[in-house]
Amino acid sequence: MRANSQTRREKQKEELRAQILRAAGEEFSAHGYDGFSLRRVAERIGYSPTTIYLYFRGKDDLLLETVRDGFAHFDAQIERAATHSDPSRRLCEIGLAYLRFGLENPALYRLMFLQRADFFVLRLTGIGTPDEQQNALEAQNAPHHRVAAQDFLVKTIEEGIRRGEFRAQNPIFQADALWAAMHGLVSLAIGPLMSPEHAQEIAPQLLEILIDGLKP
Repeated sequence: MRANSQTRREKQKEELRAQILRAAGEEFSAHGYDGFSLRRVAERIGYSPTTIYLYFRGKDDLLLETVRDGFAHFDAQIERAATHSDPSRRLCEIGLAYLRFGLENPALYRLMFLQRADFFVLRLTGIGTPDEQQNALEAQNAPHHRVAAQDFLVKTIEEGIRRGEFRAQNPIFQADALWAAMHGLVSLAIGPLMSPEHAQEIAPQLLEILIDGLKP
């Protein structure tokens, strides 16, 4: 009986934590980083802000977990797209999936890649304590903190090199060049300088130019 009660309490804690994360994602999507409010997150789930502090140290800790959850969805979306047997077509699929994620989740994309670069590093290194945060920030300049999407790019380019379809150059540098181009397009499209519709129209042409540049 006691074991069942303990299991039930642990499950309730997990469910409430997941509920807080969902509410935080909704709050962030609605108000962005600067307007994010723990009080409104608490209102969304029907608890007091004190309850949130039982699970997270504060705003940044909660948003860091939101970023980790965002990267999980981002990586899964890229993986689902990277299915074509031809490396060139697969790179195109990855690029379009990258753009789609950014356009569908503009506030989250800004948090993941633009507004809080330290969250990007903390998510990858698994470092989350304040005492270790400075070390993670100093590590931002390390050349290859990678996410699954980047690994898919590197592996696809390596395959293309083995098959003689791409030039035999550093696949990490080639992957980072592709990533930089798509990141730039997403950044324009979720900002005031380019409409999302225009970004979607030019993305295939941009990817064609980039992928042609890999070929012998």
